[in-house]
Amino acid sequence: MKVIIENLSLCTDCTLAAVNDDYSGLDYHYTPEESTTRYAEIVAGLKELGPGLCWDSDKEDDEFSTRRCDCCKTKLAGRRVPFVVLGE
Repeated sequence: MKVIIENLSLCTDCTLAAVNDDYSGLDYHYTPEESTTRYAEIVAGLKELGPGLCWDSDKEDDEFSTRRCDCCKTKLAGRRVPFVVLGE
């Protein structure tokens, strides 16, 4: 396996979904309508990034960033966690 996509940054919502398949925070932080929309955005983003998505342990989290999330495409400022995509 090798890194085929690097320097990805995921927001907290996408990180929890990617690492733990956990979407429970969406219901806590958003209205039901917003939660449904966020869920769809995250699922679509994870599908696009593919099964080789992995946390990049060589880099530190950016505690506060205005960079767009590479998964759900949100532009809301907040924590960004580094990821890579592994493949052949």
